[in-house]
Amino acid sequence: MPQKIKTHTITYYLVTALLLICGSVSGQATSLEPSKTTVWNVKDHHAQGDGQTDDTGAIQQTIGMASAGDTVWIPEGTYRVRALGLRSGVHIKADGTLVQQLDSTQEFTNGHQNSSAPLFRGKDISNVSISLNAQALHEAIYLSGSRNVTIYDSHLSGDSTKFRSFSGILLYKCANISIGQTSVMGFGTDRRHTDSYQPGTGIRILESKEVTIQESTIRKNGENGIFIHASPDITVFHSDISYNGMSGIQVAFGTSGVEKNYRFENNTFHCNASDAVDINNRGPKGPQAIHAAIINNDSRDNGFVDGKSTPDGSGIATLVNVSDVEVIANQAKGNNRPAIYMEDCGEILVKDNVADNQVELVGGLKQLNMLSNVFSNVTFIDNVHAQYICMENNQLTTLHLPNGIRVDSLLINENELANASININLLGNIELLGNRIVNEGKNPTLLLVKADGIRIANNHILSHRAPALTIHASAKDVLVKENTIRSANTCIIDQGAVNLRIEGNKLTALETGSHYFTLRSKNPQNLQLTGNEHTGKEEYPVIFMEGKGTARLNAEKIIRGTTEFGEIKVATSNL
Repeated sequence: MPQKIKTHTITYYLVTALLLICGSVSGQATSLEPSKTTVWNVKDHHAQGDGQTDDTGAIQQTIGMASAGDTVWIPEGTYRVRALGLRSGVHIKADGTLVQQLDSTQEFTNGHQNSSAPLFRGKDISNVSISLNAQALHEAIYLSGSRNVTIYDSHLSGDSTKFRSFSGILLYKCANISIGQTSVMGFGTDRRHTDSYQPGTGIRILESKEVTIQESTIRKNGENGIFIHASPDITVFHSDISYNGMSGIQVAFGTSGVEKNYRFENNTFHCNASDAVDINNRGPKGPQAIHAAIINNDSRDNGFVDGKSTPDGSGIATLVNVSDVEVIANQAKGNNRPAIYMEDCGEILVKDNVADNQVELVGGLKQLNMLSNVFSNVTFIDNVHAQYICMENNQLTTLHLPNGIRVDSLLINENELANASININLLGNIELLGNRIVNEGKNPTLLLVKADGIRIANNHILSHRAPALTIHASAKDVLVKENTIRSANTCIIDQGAVNLRIEGNKLTALETGSHYFTLRSKNPQNLQLTGNEHTGKEEYPVIFMEGKGTARLNAEKIIRGTTEFGEIKVATSNL
């Protein structure tokens, strides 16, 4: 007769495992009456656990004797084993340590991405819970075609000297898999070079669905911490995914378009050699809606090998050719590459994140909302073509906008820019509303060269060394309204923009400048000034016009300073 174990520890784990598995099957009757299950002690069936004997046969025999709902218990000890097969409904609980011993080992290749001798193999199994302490030479657990499997309270370690290692846990065409309170470490050697990497992933999920990983540690594996390919409905939360040779989590895409429903929340990503999260859909089709959320993760020092930079290392996420993604309340510090890298994306929400490096935008973009974040800056690469971008309530240093990008609608509202010099030379419409902008540099705070429409309103702009606004003749449909501008060396320079409207602004020329213009216009073309306040220096011009052209002034208020119009035809009222 098999021994029935009645310790509190075994009862607790058995009940927990049965609850997890039975609860995952809709409508399944649940019975936890002790009389209906049996705990099988492998030592009652000739397993030695002495670290010398090959216990493969004894443990496999015990698994074969158990019935659905039973648990095979591996008590304290060290068990040398080769490879073991799992059965549907038969749970595994190991308090001892399983050490895999093989006459020869295999290596991961593109043609052979799983071994022929994993420590535990489950093919087409269901309703199984597994709790292990294991040292594996190949995969610790390899499941295919399986469903309703729980891996919990396990400690899985691999061969950390192996250059081309298999993964710690491999899931292929599985469904409803739960991995919790589990460590997966040392599957593959440390990454050696900044420009190359080798196989060895902690958890590898292929063509599977409904996988949850929680409260687990995936560390020091040769390649990715977690790799997901052609698999929807994946959740990873409250886990430590660090010191891996590539990304913490990488999502790769197949050709079926099934990739969707990802939630990566409350995780730690430290010192991975590549990105914290990499969702990369490089393919000929447009952005795929994946319904993904990347929330409240902590990321530090990713993108380095032995202190040297790798080509990767996004602190929060890399997003390529995807849509319907939320990136919320993450923190990133000391990472090699941009906090967030977006290339050819659809609809993206970036909110409440804090990072010490930048956001980088590349290629196409349908709709981006950036709300209440802290980043060093936002950089547009010169091939950006976007439909709608809204940046609101962010704390940034500056924005980098190269010449010739296209943004149909660019809204920059209520942000704080700590040292900004922004070049606006684009196709589309831009609004800067309600921002607080400081400029410590020698270049203009806002250089308005070209856009289809430009509205600058309700901003507070302080420029210590350079003009606040320089507006080229090529700028169209420009409105500068109700801003408070303090600037050395001219608040606003107009180089002949047609129908430029400057209304209701408070303009102050700082005495630190070499001259004290609030407005300087050369060859104005129907320049319209209405209701502005000008404060300069007594007996020095604050409004200075030169060349030839026309201007209209209405209700301008000169607090301190004079005006000089030269040959400009100026129509005034209430001046």
